[in-house]
This record gives sequence, C-alpha cells and structure tokens, in this order.
Amino acid sequence: MTEGAPPADWRSHAALGLAGFGCVLGAVALLVASGRAVPPIVAPAAALTAPARDVARPLIAVEILLPHLPRPAPFPRAFAVATALAAEDAPMVRLLLPLAAAAAEGAPTARQLAESLPAAADAAVLAEMGYGPEAGWVANRAAALMRLGASLGSAGTPSLSVMQEAASHLAVGDVLAAEAAVARLSGPPAAALTAWRAGLTRRVAVEAAARELAALAVTRAGEGIR
Repeated sequence: MTEGAPPADWRSHAALGLAGFGCVLGAVALLVASGRAVPPIVAPAAALTAPARDVARPLIAVEILLPHLPRPAPFPRAFAVATALAAEDAPMVRLLLPLAAAAAEGAPTARQLAESLPAAADAAVLAEMGYGPEAGWVANRAAALMRLGASLGSAGTPSLSVMQEAASHLAVGDVLAAEAAVARLSGPPAAALTAWRAGLTRRVAVEAAARELAALAVTRAGEGIR
C-alpha cells in the first residue's frame, strides 16, 4: 500500500455504502411507480410531480399511437395502452375511440386502396349488371374490359364513373374525397364494395385522428407549461 492511500477495507466499506444507498433510491422509485405510499421525506417531492404526470399521460398516449397510424397493420396493444393513459382526459378519449376498428383490423394505406380498387370496381360493375360474387369468367372479363375502356375515356356505367373518381382521389392520397365519391353508390354496387369501403373508412378515421390528436397534444402541452 502506498503512503497516504486509504486502506483497502475503507474503500470496500465506501463501495458497499454507495450500493446500499442506490438500493434505497431504487426501492423508493419502485414505490412511486407502483402507486404505493412513499416514506414521509419523499412524499412531498412526489406530490410536486403529480400534476406534471397528469398532463404527461395523454401526451405519452399520443406519442405511442402516432407512429402506428400511417401503417396498415393493426395496433391493438398500443391502442390499449394509449386509452388507459388518456382515460381521464375526455376530449382525448373521444378522439381515440374512432381508432378502435383500425387498431383491431388495420387500415390500408391510400396506395393499397388504389391497388385494390380495380377488383372492387369490377365487383361493383358486376353487381350493377345483376351478377353476384360467383359471376363466371365471361362476366368478369366483360367487367374488366368496361373498366379499362372507362380509364381510356369511353363512357362507363354509373359505378365505373364513381370508381374512376375515387381512383383519381386516391392517386393523390385524398382518402376523404375518395370516400365521399364512393358514398354516392347505393344498392347492389354499394353492397359489393362493403369490404373495400370498410378499409377506406378505417383509413379516413386514422388520418382524421392523427391530425386531431396531434393538435390536441400541442394544446395539452401548452396547458402543462403555463
């Protein structure tokens, strides 16, 4: 041992003391996180952070959800956590609830909707012609040729006109306008589009929620700062 250096035993005791202090801090942190009562010395400090936690929870909910909304995949776990975090913020919950269907089933993107639109348009045309989902090869080819002709400028059926308009909106990512166009259909053509339109409706809900949640999060953050 060099002259003036503390004994090895002293250093060992110091290390043990620091480790013990760390354990105490960790235990306090666990108590706070679990909602249990904290020692009297720590309780006032924890109380000071309670309002900040109340403001932060809805903001955390938004941050958890936003990355999932542009994607087509379901996000049930993120949705459940977000709704739990925002449970005491009624305006936030109102914006979250329309996302329930997309969280469970996913929401196809505008590009995916555009890619699946030709098959949906053929189904609408077949329904308009009086055919069901089990229409034969000839009827399906006729519907596809009619759709092709309409895309090249020839006169199409009412269903084809609507679907061509929806396709033009989806090409620029405007799902809300596409949904408004498809909403004009009724009867068998509308029924033939039920599954495709459900995906479109979920995408519209997701995009609306993304905008509104982001705006409300900015408002909540401002309220927390003041």
